[in-house]
Amino acid sequence: MTNDANADMGTKSISQRRRSARREASAGYEQRRQRLLEAAAAVFKDKGFGATSVNDIAARLGSDRASVYYYYGSKQEIYLDLIRRAVEEIVVLAETTATGSGPATVRLRHLFETTLDGFERHYPYLHIFIQEDVRRFAPEDGPGNVELEAWATRFEKAFGKVIKDGIAKGEFRGNLDPRLAMLAMLGTINWSHRWFLPGERLTGGELGAGFVEIFLEGIRTPRSRTSRAAGKPSR
Repeated sequence: MTNDANADMGTKSISQRRRSARREASAGYEQRRQRLLEAAAAVFKDKGFGATSVNDIAARLGSDRASVYYYYGSKQEIYLDLIRRAVEEIVVLAETTATGSGPATVRLRHLFETTLDGFERHYPYLHIFIQEDVRRFAPEDGPGNVELEAWATRFEKAFGKVIKDGIAKGEFRGNLDPRLAMLAMLGTINWSHRWFLPGERLTGGELGAGFVEIFLEGIRTPRSRTSRAAGKPSR
């Protein structure tokens, strides 16, 4: 039997053991799998998805490649499992807010605050997602690419809808470019992965509140700003 044939048989054997272990899903299995995910999260955050190898993950775990493959078939599968729950939660929250009732100003504030709060609660998984340009993933990175891109697109549309609603209702400037505004806002939120750490001076929600006020001062119509200022008590 050739070396290639031996390798194929070894891969099939690991794959079969992986499927069997998932069906049984003992408490010990889940604990070990969680330790692997935590090790992978640390490597992805440090090196990025593209530069990370299964060997890197195994080294951080203090194990070998076979141990990693016992739980996951590829690094793409690990990546998706890491970020899926956190990203889905944030996207659904954004869509619910975008389609809700109430002034666009209030909904935009809620979008910022819940998104940055999610960054904190799900640290570092959302950071791992946004530090990657998922639209540049190669086909060989796995079938999860469609899922990754869909999340990013849905999130962008949620922000875009609130901005367009604000323009249509006269809350935001009529000459505002909605796509440019959306990209500026998401760029600000996404860049925070480079410096925001839970437990520092501001919480995620407080950071979101600060960001949105900066943007609102730039996009509100003069009438909205005047009305808001008139409603403030004098000091």
